[in-house]
Amino acid sequence: MRYFIEVAKHRPKLPSKVSEIEYQRFAEQFVEMVFASNWVFQHLLYGGFQTVPTWEELNSGEFALAVVEVSREGGVVWQPGLAYALIDEDRQWLVRYFKRDAQKRRLSKDELVRLLEACKHSVLRKSFKELARPFSSQRGPKPKLPLEKYDDVLKIAELLRPTIAQLLRMETTRTLAERLEFLQNDHPEACEFLLRRVVMLRQALDDAGLRTRASKRIDARARVLADALAGSDYALSFRTSLERVGEARRFCFTKTL
Repeated sequence: MRYFIEVAKHRPKLPSKVSEIEYQRFAEQFVEMVFASNWVFQHLLYGGFQTVPTWEELNSGEFALAVVEVSREGGVVWQPGLAYALIDEDRQWLVRYFKRDAQKRRLSKDELVRLLEACKHSVLRKSFKELARPFSSQRGPKPKLPLEKYDDVLKIAELLRPTIAQLLRMETTRTLAERLEFLQNDHPEACEFLLRRVVMLRQALDDAGLRTRASKRIDARARVLADALAGSDYALSFRTSLERVGEARRFCFTKTL
C-alpha cells in the first residue's frame, strides 16, 4: 500500500480538461476584446492569433515582432466567412466560430489565458518596449516605436498623403475599396497599403478626434489621416502614430537647417 501512495505522489499531473462552459466563456471574452481594440481587430483580420504565444514570448519583444510580421506579410488565412463576420460585427457567429476552433485545437486552460493576454494593449506595449530596448539610448520611458523605424513611418505617411487627398476629393457612390482600386494605377504602393487596411482607414475617416484636428482643408485632413495610419504596421494607435510621425518630421527638418 505504501508503494502505491509513493507512486501517486510522484505521478505527473495531467492537464485539467477544459469544460464546454469554459470554452464558451473564452470565446465570448475573445470576441469582445477583438472589437474593443483596433490593433486586435486588424491582427485577426490579417490571420493572427492562429498560434498561441508562450509566456516567454509575451514578456519579450518576440510577441511584438510576430505582430509586425503578420501585419506586413499576412498570416495563414482564416475561414473566408470570418472577414465578413468581423466587418458586420456578427458577435454570435464569431463566438460560435472561436469556441469550435478552440475545441478543435484542444486548447488548454493555460493556452486560452495566453490568447486573452495577447489581446491586451498593455501586453503588446510592454513587448514593443522590450523590442525597442537595444535601439534606444534615451533615459526614461522608451518609445512604443523603435527609434530606427521613425524614418519608415514618415516615408509611409508621405506616400499615403497624396492618395488620401485624392480619395477625399472623389464624389462617388463607390465603396471605399472600389475607390482605392480605381486609384491603384496612379498610386499602386499607397493603394496596396490602404486596401490591406481598409477597415482601419474607415475607422480613421470616422474618428471624431482626427476630424477635429483638420476639418476645413482637404490637404490638411489628408496629412492627418496619413500620419495616423502610417504606424499601423507597428500596432500604434492613431494618436501615437501622429506623434511619432510628427517627431520624425521635426527631426528631419532640424537636420536640414
